[in-house]
Order: sequence, then C-alpha cells, then structure tokens
Amino acid sequence: MLKFYQITDLHYYPARELHACGEAWEKRAKYDQKCLAESEAIIDAAFAYLANDRDTDIVLITGDVVCDGELVGHRSLARKLKMLAESGKKIFLITASHDIRPDPKGYSEEKGEYVVECADKAQLFDIYYDFGLRDALSIHKATNSYCAQLERGYRILMLNDDRQGWGADNYGFSKDQLEWAQTQIDAAKAAGARMLAVCHHPLLPPAKLYKAFSPFEMIDDSENVAAFLADNGIQLLFTGHTHMQSINYFDSPAGNRLYEINTACLTAYPSPIRKIELQGNTLKVATKHLETIDYDLQAKPYMLYLKEHFDFMLNDILDAAAHDIDRFCELGESFSLKKEKSEKFKVPLHMLGQLLDRLTFKKAGRLLGVLPKIAPRMYDVRIRDFLLTLVNNLYGGTRNFAPGSAEYDAFMAIADRLFQIVPVGSLKEMYKTTLRPVLSDILYNANGLDSNDTLIAL
Repeated sequence: MLKFYQITDLHYYPARELHACGEAWEKRAKYDQKCLAESEAIIDAAFAYLANDRDTDIVLITGDVVCDGELVGHRSLARKLKMLAESGKKIFLITASHDIRPDPKGYSEEKGEYVVECADKAQLFDIYYDFGLRDALSIHKATNSYCAQLERGYRILMLNDDRQGWGADNYGFSKDQLEWAQTQIDAAKAAGARMLAVCHHPLLPPAKLYKAFSPFEMIDDSENVAAFLADNGIQLLFTGHTHMQSINYFDSPAGNRLYEINTACLTAYPSPIRKIELQGNTLKVATKHLETIDYDLQAKPYMLYLKEHFDFMLNDILDAAAHDIDRFCELGESFSLKKEKSEKFKVPLHMLGQLLDRLTFKKAGRLLGVLPKIAPRMYDVRIRDFLLTLVNNLYGGTRNFAPGSAEYDAFMAIADRLFQIVPVGSLKEMYKTTLRPVLSDILYNANGLDSNDTLIAL
C-alpha cells in the first residue's frame, strides 16, 4: 500500500519576520480570502500533525507555498520544511505562480504598503532543492519539474506549470516539457513502476462555475493534456489552486480515465489535509482537519473561526453585488472571477444581487409567481443566506442539494422565473445556455464522487 498526504496553497505570509503592522496590513489581513495573519500558526500546526503520523512518511505539497513571492517567506518556509523532514517525512514540493509573483508586499505604520524582495525561479530551485529535487530521478531544469521515486513500484511526476510567469494565459506546459514527461513515463513503465502526477493548476474544473468564469485559471489545452496523461496510463493527478475541494474524472477519446484530486487552500476555509491510500486498484481519499492552532481564535473552534473569516468576505461581495456592482467586479478577483468576465455580466449579476439581498424564498416566490414550487420549510430562508451556504458548500466540496430537494427546487424555480421575465432576449439565451447549468451545478455535484472522503475503484 502507498500512503501519503497532500497539502497545497499554503500561501504563507511571513508577517512576524516582515514585522507586518499598520492600517494597510489590518485591511489586507481582514479582506483577503486567505488567513494571512494566521498562516504561520496554521502551517506550524499542520506540519506538527503530519510529523505525528508515524504511519505515513510521504507529503506532497502542490504549489503556491508562499503568499505572493516573498523571498523571506520562502526562506522561512524552507526552515519549517527542514524540521518536518527531520521528523522522518519525505517531502515532494513544487512551486507555482504565486511563488514568483513580481510585486510582493510588506506593511508598516510608516510606509503603509510597500514592495519587498521577490524570489526568482533559480532561487526557488536552490531553496527547495532538499524537498524533492535532491532525490529526483530526472529534472526538467527549465521549469523545475522533476520525476522521483515515492516508494518501490511508485513514481511521481511533479509538473511545474507556471511557465515562469505571472498572470492569465500563463499556465501550462511547453512541447519540450511534455516530451520530457513522456520520457519519464516510458522509463517508469520499463521499470514496472506506477506513475502518479502533480501540477498546481487544474486540468478539470472543480465546478462548472469555474470553467464558465475562470477559464484562464486552468491549464492551457487542458483536455489534450488530460488525454496525454490518461492515455499514458496515469490514472491519478493531484492539483491545487482553486481553493475548492473536488474530485473529478476525465475520459479520453481512447477510453482511458484520469481522476483529478483537487485540494483546497490549507490557510483558508476549509483548510484540508488530504490523506491518500492506494492499494492495488483501490484509491481511498480522506480529508482531515486541524482541531486548533497556536493563535488567538477568540474562544472559537478552529473551523468556525475560519468559516467566519470566509463568510465576512462573502458578505462583503454580496453587499457590493446589490449596492455597488463596480466594487463587486473588483472584489471578484479574490475568488478567481476575472474583472472583465464579471463586467460582461454586470446587469444580470446586479439584478441577482438585489434580489438576493432583499428577499426570503417566500417573498420571492410570491413576487415571481412560483410560490407553489417552493416548499414551506424554505419560506423564511433569506436567499442571500442560502447563497452563502452554496458558496461554502462549493469550497468545502459538499454540493449535496440534489434535484427534487426543497433547496434545489426553490432556488431554480426563482432563477428560472427571473430570467423568463427579463426583457432582453440575449440575457434569456445566456441564462439558458450558460448560467442555468452553472447554478444547477453549484447546488449539486452530479459526478457521483464525494469530494472529501471517497473510495474509488481504478
């Protein structure tokens, strides 16, 4: 049996070492989706959790390891990784786009927000050399990708997809990189070893919302790359970036299946630690959570503290959708909703924001003439509050409001009617072809896989 952990998107911000303070820092920490002020305490607790599991020696860390490329953050994290390695863990790490972001920020009372030194690709190679690269069977030096032996009979293909850049249209693999990957796959087959793969950005959308509104947050030419992996016998791909819990699969035209285990951000709600067990053709995925961290949680359980931080962001965004749509378009960037995309749908998004802000399901149902389609137990539920639940479910991997449930039927009845009465034909068509499938998918994950804890026959 092969056992290992996966954590991703640590987004470590070295607040203590940078002496972060002041009004600008307080605002950044408050309004960021990630828990930046708490990130060091979360990572320390997670590493202690991993070190204490004497039954599992392998840890995969799948990119965005620091907040925004802070060189001091990388060096500080490497010291923490060294301590984890000294506990007996074999660590296999790749970096990603946030790790080389060119404008990382520091914060002080005197300067407010200011730029700090960022890391480059060569520095990252040296800083993280002991965490996968040192034990590599082969290295693609241009990208810091590598292939390594996990255990006897198992190898891992660690594919860096950032193309040494930052920003949209920048995630994917060069022809040379894929040729190198093919060589590693062929070598694994010759050695009788099973190959697993890792990259930071997803090949498969965690939900239709992601594909519809954030296509550039995925690997370029994702379907062809997925087919390349699947047709080469790779069945399992481990990714991050989305900050959402999801498990999806892709069937290539040749009939080969690739499963993608996409794990959410460690330092934001829902803060998962994945434990993976692979025995023969059976994959077991379990999601673990910390119970507490060494930080002032205001007398709250750890997960409640994280959720309240997350919900504060969501409420701010919903306020903007209802009352300041231009600000909504700015805030959406925190959730991978590109500004140009949200601006394209300003009108329907603003209409939905206003509707969600004011109404319960009963009031909305009566106003729109669909009250008979709404179950009485949904009458007093404010639509805005329900939307918060949906977003929490999306990030937490618990989209369980199936068609026929009171929640699904009530929400879709209101959405359907709202766009029936919209006077603009193009908006009606946009809803039918794009928005309705997205809304349905937010409510219910129809792929049959539990995105947190599941057993898969490969």
